[in-house]
Amino acid sequence: MRFNITDNVIVRALSKICDMVCLNVLWLICCIPVVTIGASTTALYTVMLKMVKNEEGYIFRGFFRAFKTNFRQSTIIWLILLALGIVCWIDFRVAGVMPGTGGLVMRSIFLLLGFVLLAVMIYVFPLTARYENSIRATFRNALLLAVGRLPYTLLMAAVTVGAVILSLWNTATLMFAVPLWLLIGGALIAWINSCLLRRVFVIFEGSGDENEGEETR
Repeated sequence: MRFNITDNVIVRALSKICDMVCLNVLWLICCIPVVTIGASTTALYTVMLKMVKNEEGYIFRGFFRAFKTNFRQSTIIWLILLALGIVCWIDFRVAGVMPGTGGLVMRSIFLLLGFVLLAVMIYVFPLTARYENSIRATFRNALLLAVGRLPYTLLMAAVTVGAVILSLWNTATLMFAVPLWLLIGGALIAWINSCLLRRVFVIFEGSGDENEGEETR
């Protein structure tokens, strides 16, 4: 009996890992055109948020259905975030050449704005994946959650940014990280974040009355 229990646990774990590898490959392929990164990430979280609750069905069918359903809204959201990120980065670099206290203050401001943008990005695609809402309301909810659930925001930001920094730390870590990212990296981060997002989304799903326009998918 113990062997059967252990065997079942191992089989379930291997099945989970296989699903995550498939999701990671799908996510990477659908991100290649760049403009589709938003739709691909939303599709990734659509499946992953179900996976952490053991509600996943067919991985490929669920991913492509979510990709198609959320394509327009996710693409608009992604392009807005990309434009804001580029502007913030340019302003930060310009502030870097400003001398004295003024330059330091400006760099600090744009660094803070960059963190806010990252925090919103962490929430906005899972929100799009989980709830039907307008773009404006999705951004608003992402910002509210980023501030209202700050410990979770910091933890998810640390996981996301930390993985990137460690990957780029030196040549040795980069050589190790590239195959890992190609195989399972993005899906693994999405899985960790989805486990945390289950607790964050209690603010919506734990109450009987949801806000207008916020319907669970």
